[in-house]
Amino acid sequence: MFAHEVLEDPVRLQPRWLRIPAAVSYSGISRAKLFILLADGEIKSASIRSKGKERGIRVVDRESIDRFLEARSGLGQ
Repeated sequence: MFAHEVLEDPVRLQPRWLRIPAAVSYSGISRAKLFILLADGEIKSASIRSKGKERGIRVVDRESIDRFLEARSGLGQ
């Protein structure tokens, strides 16, 4: 395989962790409902913040979104 062959078909990565706007877009779940599901532990997330900071970046686990939706669609059975 030559380098130009690799460049012709770029790999599309699906990150495991999504920021809130991307998680809303990916799932179709509203921002408000997503935060409810996060608070209830239905979907996993993590907060990344610097030492000494009160606020950080909230990222949502894409795989937990998939599991949540599959369980409610009948596909997970």
